[in-house]
Amino acid sequence: MTVGTILVTGAFGQVGKRCTQILLDRGRTVVATDLRTDATQDVEKELSAGAGTLIPAYIDLLDAAAVRELVVTHQPEAIVHLAAIVSPPSYRNPGLARKVNVGGTENLLTAASLSRPLAGPPLFLLASSAAVYGSRNPNRYPELITPDTAVNPIDQYGEDKVLAEAAVRASGLPYGLFRLGGVISPDTMSGINGDYLLIMRSLPTDNRLHSVDARDVALAFANGADRQATIDGKVLLIAGNESYVHLKHEMEGDLMSAVGLGRLGPSAGLPGDPDDERGWSFTGWFDTTESQALLDFQQHNWDQTLAWIAESQGHLRVALRVVGPILRPVLRAALELQRRAEGRGPYADPWTLIARKYGQEALAQAD
Repeated sequence: MTVGTILVTGAFGQVGKRCTQILLDRGRTVVATDLRTDATQDVEKELSAGAGTLIPAYIDLLDAAAVRELVVTHQPEAIVHLAAIVSPPSYRNPGLARKVNVGGTENLLTAASLSRPLAGPPLFLLASSAAVYGSRNPNRYPELITPDTAVNPIDQYGEDKVLAEAAVRASGLPYGLFRLGGVISPDTMSGINGDYLLIMRSLPTDNRLHSVDARDVALAFANGADRQATIDGKVLLIAGNESYVHLKHEMEGDLMSAVGLGRLGPSAGLPGDPDDERGWSFTGWFDTTESQALLDFQQHNWDQTLAWIAESQGHLRVALRVVGPILRPVLRAALELQRRAEGRGPYADPWTLIARKYGQEALAQAD
C-alpha cells in the first residue's frame, strides 16, 4: 500500500485541480483520474508536485475493470469523487449522464470495497449538489436549507445525484456527502456557452443562490480526506460565508461587473411565480454552520472571488468597460425580444423552458 494516497476523480477540473494541488502541497500521493483531453493534459503539466507525488491515471469510470485495477493497485486512504457530467451539458445526453454520474460512482464503490483488506475501506467523499433539493419557492420555504431538508429533485442531474448518494450510503464504506452550492471561479466564466446562458435566462431574477469560491470547495474536500472520524456518515453543505448569499440578479450583476460589462438589472429577466412550486430553480440559501465547523473551508469572501475573476479577464475587462454603456441596453432589448419569441409569460417558469429546449428527459423521471 502507498502511504498517504488519495484518489481524486475529475482531478484536472475546476475543483479537482485545486484539491489535487492542496493535497500535493501537504505531501500526499495523489492518484489523479480524468479523461484524457488536451485540456486535462495541460492541467496535469501545470500542477506542482510540491512535497507529494502525482500519479496521473487517464481512465473512464465506466470501465469497471480499469477502475477496479486502479483502486486495488493503489489502495487509497480516501477517494474524492468529483467527476460527473453536470448540468446543463447533462441535459443534452441524460442517458450517458446517468451512466457516468450513477454507474461510474457504483464502479468506484465496488472497487473501493475490494481495496485495503487489512487497513479497512477508504473514506468515500462524494461531490453532490444543491440540485437534489429541486425547485425551492422562497415564498413558501423561507428557511435555510439544512442537511435534513428533504430532497426533491426536479431535473435529471439532481435525480442522478440523489441516486449516487443512495449508492454511497448502501456501500458500507465510510463516507461524506458534500452538497455543493454554485461553484464560482475564472473557469466558470471562461466556460460559458449557449447552454449556460439559457440556464441563466431561465432562472427567476429573485431566485435564491448560494455560491462558493472553487478554492474553498477544493479545501473542503482536501480537509475532509483527513477527517473521517468527524465527518463519517454526514451530509455537509458546501457554500460560502454570508457574503455569498444573493438573489440571482444580484449575483449576476456582480459577475458581469467583475468582467467589465456592468449590471443589466432585474428587468433583464423574469421573476418567479410566488404561487408555483415548480416555478423556481434549484439552490437556495444553505446553513453551513456544521460544515464550516467540521471542515474549516470558508477562506474567501465574495469580494475576493470577484477580484479573482476580474483579474483573470485581463485586457478584455478594459474593453468591456468601454463598450458596456452601449452594450447593456442592447442586451436588455435582445433579451426582451427573445422572451417574446419564446412565448414566455410574466414569470420565469424555468423548467418549461428547459424541457422545451432539451426534452422531457432533462427533467427528473421519478413519480
